Amino acid sequence: MLWLDLGNTRLKYWLTDDIGQIVAHDAKLHLQAPAELLMGLTDRFENYAPDFIGISSVLGDELNSKVFETLSRLDIPFEFVHVDAAHPLMHSAYNARQLGCDRWLQMLGAVDKKKRQCVIGCGTAVTIDLIDHAKHLGGYIFPNIYLQRESLFSGTKQIAISNGSFDNLIHGITTQDAVHRGILLSIVGAINEITHRHPNFELIMTGGDAHIIAQHVNRPVRLRDDLLLNGLARYFDHRQQLSD
Repeated sequence: MLWLDLGNTRLKYWLTDDIGQIVAHDAKLHLQAPAELLMGLTDRFENYAPDFIGISSVLGDELNSKVFETLSRLDIPFEFVHVDAAHPLMHSAYNARQLGCDRWLQMLGAVDKKKRQCVIGCGTAVTIDLIDHAKHLGGYIFPNIYLQRESLFSGTKQIAISNGSFDNLIHGITTQDAVHRGILLSIVGAINEITHRHPNFELIMTGGDAHIIAQHVNRPVRLRDDLLLNGLARYFDHRQQLSD
């Protein structure tokens, strides 16, 4: 199987074997031109010769139609994931039309009907979702640490810092440190507040910035790099079971 994740800034793919083990993977910036990037990858995908391509995309109808046209040139069946708030593996109180595909798949990849879970995605947006025994209660969305920094730079005249590290929460004694630590504190503080309100929820974190944020949270965190991939596999496995 070939799994495609078309995010806001990157295209990621995984090739898995018959038992679900990853045998090839890559991630590339698509610069809002995912169809063009896919064109450059089609030879590679043909060489992989997968039986099926499953696609998660947050790019919207216009870009998805271009992706559809590109993949249609391959002689490989493919399908886009569609969010289902009444999915048998996890029901959601959320309006399905407003629930991002990647966010939903991250939850689907983690959900356990025996547990209460808090799933945190640390991508272009930081998403925090609460799941109570496979019922999605809702959640929160924040700009990630870099979007917050860019917003602060563009909205102020006296702060003009273009780099720095989000390394700790100790109060800064330079503007650069104060900005980076203040932004990190805003996200970590929000997570700590949510976990304080929901102490019996297992904390699961995924995404590119998870390792930066997790080390400052005051509760044990389970890091999962494979949530979206696992969600994709679960989604299509369940579809296959229904068709059988």
